[in-house]
Amino acid sequence: MNNNITMNTKRAFTIWELLCVIIVIFLLFALLMPALSRVRTMSSGAICGSYLQTYGILGQQYLNDNDEFFPKAGEWLYTTKSNTESHPIGCRWHDMAMNQTGEIMNKSPEYRGKMWTYFDKRSIRPCPIFRDLTESRVCENPGHKRNIDIEPQYNYTMNGYLGAEENGGVRKQSEVRDPGRVFFFAEENSWSLRPDHSALPATWLSAPLSTKALDDTVLLISPTPNAINCFATYHGAPGGDLNRGYSNVLFVDGHVELISVEDQLRKTMHGGKSRLGPAGNLSWAWASKLPPPGGWDAQ
Repeated sequence: MNNNITMNTKRAFTIWELLCVIIVIFLLFALLMPALSRVRTMSSGAICGSYLQTYGILGQQYLNDNDEFFPKAGEWLYTTKSNTESHPIGCRWHDMAMNQTGEIMNKSPEYRGKMWTYFDKRSIRPCPIFRDLTESRVCENPGHKRNIDIEPQYNYTMNGYLGAEENGGVRKQSEVRDPGRVFFFAEENSWSLRPDHSALPATWLSAPLSTKALDDTVLLISPTPNAINCFATYHGAPGGDLNRGYSNVLFVDGHVELISVEDQLRKTMHGGKSRLGPAGNLSWAWASKLPPPGGWDAQ
């Protein structure tokens, strides 16, 4: 009989080995977090672009149903009658009472704009990045009603030169100068873009790129130097600078592009010349075949 008994002994982790494993996991997590954050941001940006793509589909449906006539930019979603003292148009983008399921709009069909029936709550919803940014901010509109909560309802607004008879405007799709280079809808910031902004100064600007924040359903680009609105700048913001990023922009032909803030300031224009300074995005807004006052190169 063999009295030698072989015993299998299992060696446990020491405290130092456990600490090393924990440190390695922590370092891997720390290295992966920025990448995961970038993926999340890119995913959210793609969602925002897809929402805007829906605007293009619904916008084209409207044009097909109305002999190619655009609605007026200020009346595509709401009528002018909807601008009341208790629910001013300047707060409309975050006023839950005036959304697609709101009681006020159900009782007041005269408040509904030309494209109201083409949209529902799902198709009019705001970009999730915009929603996250603005839930911690206030409405910049000077007529803001404090009793209206900041609950973003939309952030895509229509080109002010479409459905217009003024300089630069056209009434029909067939009159658009270049459907692939004139925008239909685009994103806006909830803050203006200027050097002296109290909360988000654009210190690299010498003159305002926009003097008004999102305050209605119109995005109006004006000839230099009278800046009014500009495209959004918060997507892919380098170093977290919300004034230096990109905007999703939907063009009349239905495609969506990312437009950088640098594109808005410096854009190769007609004749191969470069345009410097604010209102560079006029090239994407001016719908008429006639050039703006002073010509393209003066902008």
